Amino acid sequence: MKNLLAHILSPDHSQVHFQPQLQGIFNASVQKVALLATSEFEGFYYNGGIGTYYQALSQHLAADGWSIILLLCQNDTEFGGKFQGPNLQHIFSTVEVDKVLNLQPIHRAILAESQKQTIAQWFDYESFCCLFFTQAILASFPEAVVYVEFPAIWGFGYRTIQAKKSGVVPNRCLIGVTDHGGFEWLRETNHRYAVEHPHWFWQAYHYEQYSYENADVTYFPSHFLKSKVESYGWKTSQAVHLPYFIPIVNLAPQKYDVRTIRESLRDVGALIELPLPDPQKIPLVFFGRLEERKGLCTFVEALQSLSPNISEKLEIIFLGKIVQLESTQLKGLDSQQYIDGALKGKISYQILPNLSSLEAIELVRQLPMPTVCLCSLQENFPNTALEMGQLTIRLVVSDTGGFQETLNLISRTDGVHWFEPGNVTSLATSIGEVISAPPEMPVIPERAFLETVNQKLLSQRLEYMTEAFIKSAPKEPKSPRITIGVTCFSDEGKVLDCLESLAGQTYQNIEVIVLYKNSAGKPIPEPITRAKVQFSSYQFIESNVNQSLGAAYNRLVELATGKYFLQFASDCIALPLMVEKFVTAACESDSVAVVCPDMKLNHNFEVINLNDGSLLKLLEFNYNRDLCALFAVELLREFRYSEVRDLLALNWHILGAAIATGKEIAYYPYPLYLSDSPGALSIKPEKFPKERYYLRQYLSQIEASRWTQRQLHLLLTCVEQLWQSETQKQGQIWQIQQEKNRYQALASQSQAWMHTALQTQDELDSIQSQLQEAQAEIERVKAQLEQVQQQTPIR
Repeated sequence: MKNLLAHILSPDHSQVHFQPQLQGIFNASVQKVALLATSEFEGFYYNGGIGTYYQALSQHLAADGWSIILLLCQNDTEFGGKFQGPNLQHIFSTVEVDKVLNLQPIHRAILAESQKQTIAQWFDYESFCCLFFTQAILASFPEAVVYVEFPAIWGFGYRTIQAKKSGVVPNRCLIGVTDHGGFEWLRETNHRYAVEHPHWFWQAYHYEQYSYENADVTYFPSHFLKSKVESYGWKTSQAVHLPYFIPIVNLAPQKYDVRTIRESLRDVGALIELPLPDPQKIPLVFFGRLEERKGLCTFVEALQSLSPNISEKLEIIFLGKIVQLESTQLKGLDSQQYIDGALKGKISYQILPNLSSLEAIELVRQLPMPTVCLCSLQENFPNTALEMGQLTIRLVVSDTGGFQETLNLISRTDGVHWFEPGNVTSLATSIGEVISAPPEMPVIPERAFLETVNQKLLSQRLEYMTEAFIKSAPKEPKSPRITIGVTCFSDEGKVLDCLESLAGQTYQNIEVIVLYKNSAGKPIPEPITRAKVQFSSYQFIESNVNQSLGAAYNRLVELATGKYFLQFASDCIALPLMVEKFVTAACESDSVAVVCPDMKLNHNFEVINLNDGSLLKLLEFNYNRDLCALFAVELLREFRYSEVRDLLALNWHILGAAIATGKEIAYYPYPLYLSDSPGALSIKPEKFPKERYYLRQYLSQIEASRWTQRQLHLLLTCVEQLWQSETQKQGQIWQIQQEKNRYQALASQSQAWMHTALQTQDELDSIQSQLQEAQAEIERVKAQLEQVQQQTPIR
């Protein structure tokens, strides 16, 4: 226990490094390191999405002298940093966090806490792993600038961004986020209007939005995607426009015939049993994942509406991955089941789900004069358009902002036929017009032009990164006055240890006011008397025993002369750097509030109050202790503490008000103090409903005009999804009841049948018994007759 406590008190207790045996794999002389985090390793060298984006990004950053490290989230493969391939120097996965990193007890305690709940493990666990890997990379490259990029989706960068804003991650580390489209957008475009796990989505929505709004530099690839997240209430003024790099396709001339197609497919390892296209038919290709948001349903319905004289000319090829469909009306079907049910026996088609991007592109290039359909209902900035736009093929394209911006980037206008997104008639008309028109050889962009565009995009990215590095430079040191209000309402014996921990703070500009309760006419408690002598520079204020906790806090705020106020309970022990870290976080992020988790010290660490800043999660309220937070005094005078008696979660009220009104808040990721969990101020589970009620009441008093659009959007979403959840639950209960009634009816009927069967069996048994008796009587009479016949003399 002494060793554990000594470790906590050491300044480097939150530092993390790679295991000693891995230190040698890094080139410490490297000056520029890029850490790219993603869950899509398959796409890095196989198929589309964020993986394809990172492949191009790593290629161009490596050409500029960056050393590239890939960090895979939600991946079960252990790499140990080893990788052989172009551009990447090392690969790690979060699953090996405990094997490759030299984690301290506090890191293990945080991961253990985040693993307690399934939802938190999806988001918080992965996010903390990313933070720990980032810290280890920084320690391994002490002289390098480090650029870390996360996709907004999943919110993997959430805790790393919080750590940067609160001063834990140094300024030589730049954190970027690129928006590829989050779960709110995916849910909308997949027509997933009903959800089964609303809490999971709330967590995703919050993590993604925070990452987008608070990274050092945020990129949006298309103006369409920026407008989409704005409609969800996200702040976008800080984000910058940066399209994807163009994955340049090999455009060597090809001979279009059936034999070439077969040989090409064999060369790229595709399925050799692929049916050969009918040379008398026109290939019509659906290119993209086979799902609703990619316009699969629009395409299939358009095919169904084509006149026979057009459809009989077509050879339909679905080039994309088969997935489970998500829209309400198609739930339970996968792509192939849906396509087969709609088209089998009506239109000639084939589905090719297992080709990589390169294989799929090669197949399209080998088809004789194909028409490719890009049918998405909405698009972020699709690689498919960048790739297909380089081929001499006809394109039928959904007129979304994403497709418009993508094809404009490569100046592809020739041979492009637009249709209204999601409009079956518009798509069918475009297909009919293209098929009926004479064959055309569209003009495509030249390779030199595409390379020039990519160079401009790289220069723009590096310029944005340079500007962000300058903005994140260390600020002028500040030392604002901090007022610490210590409430001593019970367990007076602990106050001396508490005040001693405050006296040992590394930050000096502190004012301490101790508020203790005492009944009129009674002597001052002995521990308070001793404290007055030992800490003569502190103020000691006597409070009426009948005063509520909120009223006591408000009185301390009124007495405060500092810029910031820290409410501290007398059963807590401050770590030596607590106030210094709070102040650094407030000044670095210009925040009106700084919060950190709590830590209990038993036989090991236990982290509590691991707050993530989600108002919806806060409203669920199941915390067993009030929050320890540094608040700007002006905030506490704007939002006064509730003076309702017997409430304990008062700082949670203030944090909730700050979140609701969009105040700047810093979240320090590591505990800065120890608390005595069984103390008088611990909140028992039976008190949660009351605390939850008054938290909601407190927030309801804030004028609606002061709430941010984002929080209102989330609250309305919450109400809708909870209603759906309740409706689904009631529907499930009704179905269960119907099944129960049916089984009961069958059981009653079966019971009646059984009763009848038993009666019939009894009757049969009785008849059988009678027959047996009759047969026995017949045998007896027969025997008597035979005996009589034997005794009668023959005459």
